[in-house]
Amino acid sequence: MQKKSIYVAYTGGTIGMQRSEHGYVPVSGHLQRQLALMPEFHRPEMPDFTIHEYHPLMDFIRYDPRGLAAHRRRYPQPL
Repeated sequence: MQKKSIYVAYTGGTIGMQRSEHGYVPVSGHLQRQLALMPEFHRPEMPDFTIHEYHPLMDFIRYDPRGLAAHRRRYPQPL
């Protein structure tokens, strides 16, 4: 059986945020560092995963629908 793979397009949402003195903020490289520390993600039966981190990272909670649409147009389709 062929090993599965997962593609993560990280644009700055909750999954990659780090606590700061101003609350949680998106931090470049944080998601990759945290996943590297979790042995369960590196077991042979787990799928391979690729994290593509877009820049600038944005906290989407601060966007209205128009802002989200504008942000989305900045990023090409990954596949």
